[in-house]
Amino acid sequence: MLTTAPSETASTITLDRIPSSLTMERGDGRHILWRETSDEQRIWILPETNPSAPIAAVIPFDMHVAQRVEAVLRLWHRLTDVAVRPVVSPLTEQQRRRMILMLRALDGHQQQATYRDLAATLLDADVRTQSRRDWLTSSYRSQIIRMVKDAVGRMRGGYRDLLIGQ
Repeated sequence: MLTTAPSETASTITLDRIPSSLTMERGDGRHILWRETSDEQRIWILPETNPSAPIAAVIPFDMHVAQRVEAVLRLWHRLTDVAVRPVVSPLTEQQRRRMILMLRALDGHQQQATYRDLAATLLDADVRTQSRRDWLTSSYRSQIIRMVKDAVGRMRGGYRDLLIGQ
């Protein structure tokens, strides 16, 4: 959220630096979607913001404060052309690998692949040769079922936990 900066601040950034490629005027202010090649940023300009005056960010202290601060820093970097430092991923290497497998499992699940086919493709090709009895008690079967279940949960809104660092 942006608004007019207090006159006592040294802010020199004004709204004219923000391209208004996709803008929507609403009762709660102006909403801008700023897209560049690999990035997209949503900007909310509060009502009664002086368009020619320096601007300031308003950051509510809610459960998303860390992500809001990061978004404000990204916006500041874009507006000032200061090099952006890479964001450190909150996921460990193991968590990233599991997320990738979950996405692949979800893709296969949505294409009607069986759990056995998914396990053979993603975990261990030898599960194709297991007997039905061995497959039903296989740890790979349990793992792929959990993976698909977790992926479906992420798809149905659980991805938001990743966005807020949980």
